[in-house]
Amino acid sequence: MKIGLFFGAGAEIGYGLPSGGKFAIDLFRQDPGPYKAQLRAQLRQVDAMSPYATNWLPQNYADSRIHAFGRNEFTALIESSIEYKRDEIIRRLNQFDRECDAAILQLGINREVLAHKFTDTTGSQLGQRLYTHTIRLNALLAHDVRLFESEFYSAMLDIVRRGAASDDLRRYVSSFLQLLVGAHGQALVQRLNQELFEAAPDDIPIFDDISGMFRLEFNKAGAMALELLLEEKREFPVGEDATVTSLLSAIAQQVLENLFTTVLDYQALIDGHFRYLYSPKTEWAKFTKMVIFLRCARDYIAAQAGAIGERSPHGYYHDLARKSELGVEISAVGTSNYNSILEIVAESVDLQLEHVFHLNGSVMDYYNPYKNSVLTCDAPEIVPQNHIHVPFILTQSGLKPLTSVEMSRRYVELHDKFRESDAIIVVGFGFNSDDSHINGLLRELIEAGEKSLYWICRATDGDAQTQQRELIRRLRVDQNYRDKVIAVPVDTESRQFNGVLWLDHVAAIVGGWNE
Repeated sequence: MKIGLFFGAGAEIGYGLPSGGKFAIDLFRQDPGPYKAQLRAQLRQVDAMSPYATNWLPQNYADSRIHAFGRNEFTALIESSIEYKRDEIIRRLNQFDRECDAAILQLGINREVLAHKFTDTTGSQLGQRLYTHTIRLNALLAHDVRLFESEFYSAMLDIVRRGAASDDLRRYVSSFLQLLVGAHGQALVQRLNQELFEAAPDDIPIFDDISGMFRLEFNKAGAMALELLLEEKREFPVGEDATVTSLLSAIAQQVLENLFTTVLDYQALIDGHFRYLYSPKTEWAKFTKMVIFLRCARDYIAAQAGAIGERSPHGYYHDLARKSELGVEISAVGTSNYNSILEIVAESVDLQLEHVFHLNGSVMDYYNPYKNSVLTCDAPEIVPQNHIHVPFILTQSGLKPLTSVEMSRRYVELHDKFRESDAIIVVGFGFNSDDSHINGLLRELIEAGEKSLYWICRATDGDAQTQQRELIRRLRVDQNYRDKVIAVPVDTESRQFNGVLWLDHVAAIVGGWNE
């Protein structure tokens, strides 16, 4: 039997790779200095009399300042995160104690030691005194605010109130409060802007002219939280000799990082800069920022893949070694991931994969915005230096590269290979709206090609029927083809469905062995 495979980021979390939010935090912590020096050296090597330099680059390009993302862009990160993820921010802050419990486990803190040190400092037990009735958010903002019911947030406030807090703990406590007010404030501002008049005639345009008058000061809503994360990570003692301030600071820092790994949204930031890769004369600062950012991102991703030998030898990629035993032939593999972990694992287990298509680019792909062309190189050192190339990644924010001949060919070839398959298996891919270019390809295979698609998803997100409905909604598949979409919820650790490995389960269905 022939099976086509498509992998998303979820397929690689088991190998220890960071989630999207963790990736973003780590990426924005990188020092852009070496990348600025590298770009400066390349610019000075460009032939100043070539059409490339005279027609495309600005005057004095060789000596003009090279920019990187800084404090102003961090404000945009906060704005986008609060605007699009405010419900998740509120939900997480409303379960602050649960977040702290998770942080304590991650840090290996002894709860008894923490409780004892808190009592020694304050004279009361941790959780004995809460700020439920002492602090109330303005009712115009929200009614259901549970942060002040939290035992740990109340404990942090007690330490601050007694003057025993460090500057760091005081900033962490303030940052949670800023995020709370910012998330609720954004909801209020949006409601006011959309419902400024409860009733108004549709045929009088002046009422539309004064809509959208209110705006949240995002630079005050969460800037402190992001600064704490993007600055060099602090190390707080968490052993038995640590102070209560140090222990609570470590917990607060971990909670903040955990929160932002799920809500940090850098899509708007990239969207606002990617277009300037095509017009350095128009906006040199944004052009250089994107060049630096993409090169930094490429090296970070490559470094993560390079450490694969130190990680678990068990994962979805390793499971493919069972294909011969199951009588499975892999027609092609598509992936939205940028790294080369799939190829590294395949080589380590002697797995021959003839056709692997990186639909969102990869660490070996480089894009020339001047010619809208993509080339593949094994190492950055051999990328041509006469034109500025950027790593071809993060394509959800710059769909224009997908129109290049090389990328169009990848999509067509993968589609044709999948069309020849008996079934398609998708692992760790979320079918989000940002990936509509991939969703459309898969939907075409289901509806026009009448191919069955098996979605390997997490059992913790719901049963098979629930996740099937969700997948049909995300893929926008016509109801006539709902039987072609099958969700297979697997255990996160074992990758098994009802005690059977995901690949064995799908192979049994496609091969008709379970009939």
